[in-house]
Parts: sequence; structure tokens; C-alpha cells
Amino acid sequence: MPRYFFHVHDGGDSVPDDLGLDLPDIDAARTAAIELSREILRSDVVGPFQDYPSWRIEVSDSPELTSLPLFVLHFSVEQ
Repeated sequence: MPRYFFHVHDGGDSVPDDLGLDLPDIDAARTAAIELSREILRSDVVGPFQDYPSWRIEVSDSPELTSLPLFVLHFSVEQ
């Protein structure tokens, strides 16, 4: 089973995922990225990212922030 890493970025900060998740395929990784964005928006995790209205989750097969993403999920908040 492949391992996927979900690195979160905003305009100034990055939170690398050094653990990753074992998931059956890239479709499951897309679902997990969407769920992660929902958790970020619902929780206090938004605190460090509140200075920026948009974020992205880069999903890769490596814990390194510099790795090429398999896909990127962009999400934002408008007030």
C-alpha cells in the first residue's frame, strides 16, 4: 500500500507531514486531503495560518517539502 504525505502551506508558513498515511490509491489520498482541509478549517489549527486567506495541501510520496507533489488541493476562506 503506498504512503502519501500531506504538506500544508500558506503564504508564509509550511507544515511538513513526516508521518504520512498508508492509503490504497490516489483517489483515497484525494479524499484524505479534502478531509484534512475540512479539519483545518474547523479547528484551532487555522491559528498559525490565519494571516493568509488561502492555503494548499501538496500531496506527495515523500516526507520532504521539496518533493514534487502528486497533486495539490487549494482552499481558501472569504470573510
